[in-house]
This record gives sequence, C-alpha cells and structure tokens, in this order.
Amino acid sequence: MPEQTKNLLQTPRKRHYILGHEAFRQLCEYDPHQFFEKIASSEQQPFLSELVNQVVKACPDDVTKLNIDELSVTTSTIESYPFILISMPPIKAYAECIFVGIVALLDLSNPAMATQPEIGYFTLELGEGDNGECSMFCQWIGDTHYNLAEIEGQVSTEEFSMLVAKRISETN
Repeated sequence: MPEQTKNLLQTPRKRHYILGHEAFRQLCEYDPHQFFEKIASSEQQPFLSELVNQVVKACPDDVTKLNIDELSVTTSTIESYPFILISMPPIKAYAECIFVGIVALLDLSNPAMATQPEIGYFTLELGEGDNGECSMFCQWIGDTHYNLAEIEGQVSTEEFSMLVAKRISETN
C-alpha cells in the first residue's frame, strides 16, 4: 500500500471523493466526445482546473486542497476503445480513489457507429478487506457502484490498466 496510508483520516475528504467518484464520471457521461477531446488536447490543464474549481465550490465545508499538479492523466486505448487513466492526488482515507479509468466504448476503427458511446468507469480505491488494508477495483454503472475485486499490495498504473482491459473484454 502507498506510504501515505499510515495515518489515515476517519472519513474520506469530500472534495477528493467527489472528484474521483462523481465529477469525472458525470461530466464524461454527459458529453463523452467533449470530455475525451479536452483531456487529449492542449486544453487538458485548463479543463481539469475548471472541473476542480467546480468541485471546490460544490464542497465549501471541506478545506481539502486539490492541487491540479497532483493529477496525472494518460491517454491510450484498450482494444480499439479510447482510454483515460487518471492518477489522483495522494489518498488519505478509505474509499478515496487512487486511480480512475474511463473507457469510451466507441470503436476507433469505426467511430460513426456510436454518437453517444457507453462509458466504462472504473476506480481503484483504498479499502479494508478480509486481510486488512487493500485496494478495491470498482466499476460504476450509472449511479451504482460495484466492488469487483479486492487486491492485496500496491497496484501500478499498468496493473490497473490490465484490470480495466480484462473487465472490458469480459463484458463486451
């Protein structure tokens, strides 16, 4: 597990939780084409800054500082689908996201097939499992959150990407 988990907070920080679990997901589901376009462009930083500012305004009672420089975004593909991997700011409580993975189920070899592609939204969260601290691999379908796997030890971005790819291949 990451080093920062030694002194965990009792509850997740609202801003961190909302950013990883709701803000990215809702914005992407609302307009996936614009979301993927902005994330993969030179407008990425201003786009993320505006999203973080909206989360901060929505959670005025939370004093958590969300530093845009602590977000890391990688764009790639899974099979022929666009994939965004977001490394979140350091976690400080159970249920906070370590990584967010977003897949647009839009076949890049035939993009005209879906005007509003379905979105695969995945998170890797700090959790507490049967053997203590772990990572939870989760998927959101609409507003429903599913715990897919409990993983012991630290998970790299490559391993998280492989988990997302495996889930996509199993469900499509």
